[in-house]
Amino acid sequence: MKLSLLTILLGSWPLWATAEETNAASQPDAMAALTGIIKAFQGALSPDGSAPEETADPLAAAAQFFPAFQGGTNHPLAALGAKPAVDFREMRALLPEEAAGLPRSSARGKKTGAFGANVSAATGDYGEAGTPQLKIQITDLADLGPLAALADFGWTSAEIESEGDDGYERTTQYKGRRGVEKYRTIDRTGSVKVMVAGRFMVEVKGDKIDPAQLRAAAEAIDFDALERLANRPLVP
Repeated sequence: MKLSLLTILLGSWPLWATAEETNAASQPDAMAALTGIIKAFQGALSPDGSAPEETADPLAAAAQFFPAFQGGTNHPLAALGAKPAVDFREMRALLPEEAAGLPRSSARGKKTGAFGANVSAATGDYGEAGTPQLKIQITDLADLGPLAALADFGWTSAEIESEGDDGYERTTQYKGRRGVEKYRTIDRTGSVKVMVAGRFMVEVKGDKIDPAQLRAAAEAIDFDALERLANRPLVP
């Protein structure tokens, strides 16, 4: 099964968040740990969807990665240029009232974190049960530092295009931002992901939906506003 780096990081969260404290001498080297998690992640993306036998387990590598940054700081990725995630309420305010002709039925947000590193997200639901439905989620990964840009390594760094009777997957552009589309014709489900400013992961998921509606929903999001949030000066 293919894993995104975001899945690996969040999946490992309980492992490193509850790890016993160790002294600086016993902590793994930070850059060695970073190299380990990237290698494990690349192995998890092998063509057949399974990691080679000699590849490190991605979750285990991630669990070693965060404690490596514990020496002398409350933020495991501060040394690598991590920035504080924005308040989820600001992202929730950017969820459109309507997407692809479907009214928003609910909006919510949350922040999760440990060791000072936080991920914030806002989610909106569109449509009603039994009709076409959409879910839009905006996640700020800035507190993960340089790992945010690798949140879905396969499509942020490579061209993808495949198509068959059962659907398609392809990389594309949304208002000048890189994205990836997936669609299944058999059940009319699909998704769109767009990375904005190297930190905001925008994801649209649809059920009983057409490809044009998925794209319209993604384009209803104010990417420029997200760029402004990303470039806003930090307040001491």
